[in-house]
Amino acid sequence: MTAGKHWSYDILKQIVIDECPEDVEQLKLIFANEIGSQRRLDCIHSIQDLIDCLERADELAEDNVEPLSRMSGNIPQFIEALNGYTPPENFRAHPVNQYQELRLAEELRQQLRIAPASQGAHPSVSAVAAAGPPSAIQNYTTPAALTDRKRTAVFKKISEELGRYWRRLGRSAGIGEGHMDTIEERFPHDLKSQILRLLQLIEEDDCHDPKHFLVRLCRALGDCGRNDLRKNVEQIMSY
Repeated sequence: MTAGKHWSYDILKQIVIDECPEDVEQLKLIFANEIGSQRRLDCIHSIQDLIDCLERADELAEDNVEPLSRMSGNIPQFIEALNGYTPPENFRAHPVNQYQELRLAEELRQQLRIAPASQGAHPSVSAVAAAGPPSAIQNYTTPAALTDRKRTAVFKKISEELGRYWRRLGRSAGIGEGHMDTIEERFPHDLKSQILRLLQLIEEDDCHDPKHFLVRLCRALGDCGRNDLRKNVEQIMSY
C-alpha cells in the first residue's frame, strides 16, 4: 500500500459491494438480528440494499465498519483499505456546550411566541413541498424569534447537510422508530423529504412545549454528533 494513502468509508463500502464473496441471502441470515424485522429482510435484494439497511438501523457507520469486515471475508483489497482507514475524529463524541444551550434557551423564553396552529395543520417551509401537500403557516409573532424566514433557513440547512444518518437525529430528539419507518416508506428515495418530515415531527411532538423546539433541536444535533449543524442553527437565529 502506498504510504500515507487514505481510504474513505465510501471506498470500503464500494469494495464490499463489488467484491463480496457471500450470497446476499446468506448474509441476510447472518445479519438478521441487526436488520430487525421480516419486512426489512424482504426488502433486501443486493449487498447495496443490505448496507443501506444496516446504515438506517445505525448498525453500520463511519465509526463502526465491523459489519463490512464480516461481509468481506478475506478480500485482500478490503484488508488493505481497512488498514488505511481512519474513522472521523470524535464522530459521535462532540461535547455539548451547556452555557451556549442555556443562553439559547433563555433567548427563546424571552423572544419566542407561537400562536396556536390550526387543528391538523403541519408546519410549513418553502422546501417541504416535496414532503406532502402545502400546510398552514404557523404565526410566529416575534420578528426576532423563529420567523418563517428563519425557520425556512433552519430546515433548508439541516435537510441539505444532515445526510443519510438522519435517524440518529430522530432518536436523539425522541422520535420513535415506527414514525421513522413510516417516513422511509413514504419517501423511499427522497432523502431531503425524509429529513424535512422528521423536522416536522420534532416540531409537532405533543410531548414537548413547541416554544422549546429550537432548544430541543439543538440539543439533539449535539447529542447525535452534529455540533456543526447546531452552530449553524444558532447562527441563523442570531441575525
